[in-house]
Amino acid sequence: MKKIINSIRFTGLVALVALMVTACSDFLNTTPSTSVADTDVFNTIAGAQAALNGSYYHMRAYNGGGANREDDWGIPTIQMMSDVFGEDMIVWNGWYGYDYNYWGHTRGDIFRSSQLWRFHYRLINNVNSIIAYTDNCSGSETEKQHIKGQAHAIRGWAYFNLARLFQQTYIIAKNMPGVPIYLEPTNDQTEGKPRGTLEETYKQIVADLTTAETLLEGFNRGSRINTFDQSVTQGVLAQVYQVMHNWPKCEEYAKKLLNKYPLTTNEQYTGGFSDETVPSWIWGMRQTEEQNMHDYSPFAMWANGTRSCYTFQCFYLADVFVDYFDESDIRFQQIERWWGIIWASYKFRDKDDCRGSIVFMRTEEMLLAAAEACAYQGKEKEAKELLWKLQEMRNATRTEASGNDLLEAIWLERRKEMYGEGHALFDLVRTQKPLVRAGNHDAYGGSHQFPARSWRFIFQIPNTELLNNDALVDDIWPAGDQNPYSGEYKP
Repeated sequence: MKKIINSIRFTGLVALVALMVTACSDFLNTTPSTSVADTDVFNTIAGAQAALNGSYYHMRAYNGGGANREDDWGIPTIQMMSDVFGEDMIVWNGWYGYDYNYWGHTRGDIFRSSQLWRFHYRLINNVNSIIAYTDNCSGSETEKQHIKGQAHAIRGWAYFNLARLFQQTYIIAKNMPGVPIYLEPTNDQTEGKPRGTLEETYKQIVADLTTAETLLEGFNRGSRINTFDQSVTQGVLAQVYQVMHNWPKCEEYAKKLLNKYPLTTNEQYTGGFSDETVPSWIWGMRQTEEQNMHDYSPFAMWANGTRSCYTFQCFYLADVFVDYFDESDIRFQQIERWWGIIWASYKFRDKDDCRGSIVFMRTEEMLLAAAEACAYQGKEKEAKELLWKLQEMRNATRTEASGNDLLEAIWLERRKEMYGEGHALFDLVRTQKPLVRAGNHDAYGGSHQFPARSWRFIFQIPNTELLNNDALVDDIWPAGDQNPYSGEYKP
């Protein structure tokens, strides 16, 4: 008899091994449990914090390479996958060429779909235990509040990622199937949940993140840039409201962070994107000797010849994309033509010890989100002033467009400023754009053009999920719960 989601059934709380902590690590050293959480962990605040640290540890995974072939290095894997699905990067050989070529990785019987599903639902189940049991701990109420706040933020972020990966964008698909929602710890006897609607999924996302924002008032994460604090939570809320087209809220939350964090200076921008102490970094991941991605980090993928250890050297920029930059633009000055045929970027350069930090969110994203929100609300003067602030800093030509052309200019500036930071696929779906690859895309990796709202951009539910979850119908939507693999969604 089918029971729980297959990807959750072997994932309980990430247990702690607190005595194995090393002083220089971002997280406690942890090992995963294979059953539902042992509530004895939550006798003390230290136990609850250790469980939370285990969840953060999971967000950087460590399931890539080797015999299991999951290609799962946590958030950086999701970023790289999203980037190479877009128009601006070229993968010349290397493992991510499969994603770049739309080889089939959005299919439910291919490992990528299962990897993404498993990663997020493991994380959700872990933080569900933290939310359920932390109140039972002995200790400071404030500390318990901050631990639960982080758990709610992580859960909201995880469901947001699942919603963006496994369904068309909210504004056209809110009545279509969302993802199964689990709010309690699960085990191998838990009944599977139905997909519900995308609108129900987003209600839970907003509920978790707004709860977290309140609970994290006064929480200071110190130098732990990987940790969800109130600012990171507000940044994710800005992203959520952007997808929902709730433009007043998107503007409000993006500006909360613009008032807290400075923009990345030109010197910092061209410094290699490997230093977590840059003040514009809102959220990121510091790599240490014990906890790093080794040869699978983004720095190992970018071709620029600067890395002192092994590199795949397979990420390049498309010539059509490079043509968008003014020659005076500081960002263009770190792009170089190689062999007269392809462009290499020096934006991402590793540290000498091959343990560079990885950025997940920075101020410029919030500035551009605020500009987009203002443009959608008819506040063009303010939208342009925000956009000009960035363009003038980067020594790029100021945009004078209006109406829809202004929105297009903001989206293009976002591509120029944020490439390689994990936004391409998500933005393609959110803005309902077609995939159009021209120029040297044809020579290196194949020509791919898909219409706006193509189902090829949306991951299918893993086949194992459909087989093991009694609440799901194993047939293609609208007859069943499986997303189509091909064709165009026409709302």
